[in-house]
Amino acid sequence: MLPLPRLDCAPLRHPSPRAAFSARPLAPRGSDADASTAAASDAIVRHVATGGSSLEADLDRLDPALSHTLVASTLRVLTDRGVPAERFFAWASLRGGFSPSAHAHNLLVENAGKLADYRAMSRALALMSQRRLSLTDRAFAFLAPSGSSRSSCVEDAARAVLRVLDDVGGPCRASGVFSLVKALASTGEFDAAMSVIEETRRTVRYYNVLVAAKCKAGDFVGAREVFDEMRRPGCDPDANTWNYLLGCLLKNGRLAEACGLVETMERSEPVEVPDSLTYEILTYHACKAGKMDSAMQILEQMFSANITPRITIHTAFIKGYFNAGRIEDAYKYVNDMSTRDRYSVNRNYSMLAKLLRKSGRTIDAGRVLYELMEKGLRPDHSAYVKVAKDLHKMGRGDLAAELKVMFQRFSVQADTGQ
Repeated sequence: MLPLPRLDCAPLRHPSPRAAFSARPLAPRGSDADASTAAASDAIVRHVATGGSSLEADLDRLDPALSHTLVASTLRVLTDRGVPAERFFAWASLRGGFSPSAHAHNLLVENAGKLADYRAMSRALALMSQRRLSLTDRAFAFLAPSGSSRSSCVEDAARAVLRVLDDVGGPCRASGVFSLVKALASTGEFDAAMSVIEETRRTVRYYNVLVAAKCKAGDFVGAREVFDEMRRPGCDPDANTWNYLLGCLLKNGRLAEACGLVETMERSEPVEVPDSLTYEILTYHACKAGKMDSAMQILEQMFSANITPRITIHTAFIKGYFNAGRIEDAYKYVNDMSTRDRYSVNRNYSMLAKLLRKSGRTIDAGRVLYELMEKGLRPDHSAYVKVAKDLHKMGRGDLAAELKVMFQRFSVQADTGQ
């Protein structure tokens, strides 16, 4: 590595005591804010649970400071306690200066579903369609089987939700069907999810949700069964489908099968695989296993195919070399990539500096940051600050000052518009 040049130490400037404090009162943070939100939520829930014709007037008198956190917390508690939330939501929506978030709308749908109140669900969905908001799988979290529920009950509830989505139509239906399939798959209700797919459209996007869920659970056999099932009605897998299977095999150490799958991918048509994500999966697992030479061969294939590596691939290489004790190779990789992928230079150098600092090689970390700044590139601010502090702690304030001089150039350039 290049030696760190010696520069004249610039005097440190300390902010005045006045500048260190704000005149504004401190807002509650951490446990205080959580306690405040919980107390306000409990008060609202008590009023809503009591109900009655004066509910809105009671809430007006309570006059809580509405926030997205408070509304979401209240909706979750109401759902857990089996209390309808529609009137509270309508009241909150009419409060001046507050508009419920998309997440809150999804929680309202969940509340209606938990109570099996499909008319209320229909109204909530219609409101979301009107406001062009998308459904997420959170809206259907109530379908998660409990200890006493059976899969048949979940399937019945899923069909009821599907009927509501069909009736409402609009933007909510497309996002709703996808989110419904995702919610069912995430809880292991694959039969119910497959039933929804069969009653709507057999699209690769829906099948991929099932494949991804099976792979996440390490069930490659189940994922392959879904893969084969989707091909029967002529729904060809896409690159995502193949990559889910590949990731599952590599994650579970089934290298030989993964290599065979890659060969099959290369022969597949018309899907364009391997793609950039395929290469990323392969390099990540090769680096994680310490097979750096194999990973480098894959990287060269990427460059040959004119595919630019994402930052996650560079991170995998740097950490892979570092964890294998090949520090000089990690530095060489970072230096080589500075000419081959200029968009990743500052991130790569900063990552190497962080790893060097954590391993106790603080001076080497400083050299890496200095070299990066010599290239005219600004390092990650947190990496610079931590290295500079550690240099001071080890009695090398002279080196910290040199880094500071270099880093301050970026502030000057910003001020002058250069």
